[in-house]
Amino acid sequence: MMAAPSLLPAAATAPGTAYDLIASWARRAPRRRLAIWAIGGAVDAVALALVVPWLWLLGTPFLSIAAIGVWGLAAQRLQGLDAAPNPVLRRRRALRIAETAAVVVGTAAAVAAFYGLMWLVFDTRWGPDGG
Repeated sequence: MMAAPSLLPAAATAPGTAYDLIASWARRAPRRRLAIWAIGGAVDAVALALVVPWLWLLGTPFLSIAAIGVWGLAAQRLQGLDAAPNPVLRRRRALRIAETAAVVVGTAAAVAAFYGLMWLVFDTRWGPDGG
């Protein structure tokens, strides 16, 4: 049985997820930009938590940006190791752990940022002061 032809172009039939879009961008972004994102995002998140501790939740988007920078740097370095004839396994494992940690921290920070925004916008009772 022959499949029915699609009316949409091939690219439109399989849209990428947000993760795919971020991953493709981070793999080809300049290392300097990724380093600025990693350092700047972490510094901003920590500074906000120290200066205005009761609004620490507002620093979570910065933490997500830092995680994208860390993930991108680790992914680019892993691509370089994969191309090497004799990759160092210990370094490869450390980079995989860094990638995984960045994904976990970045995702948790993005979810926390979303709920923090909802708390601020709708002033719900389940916020930090809620009951």
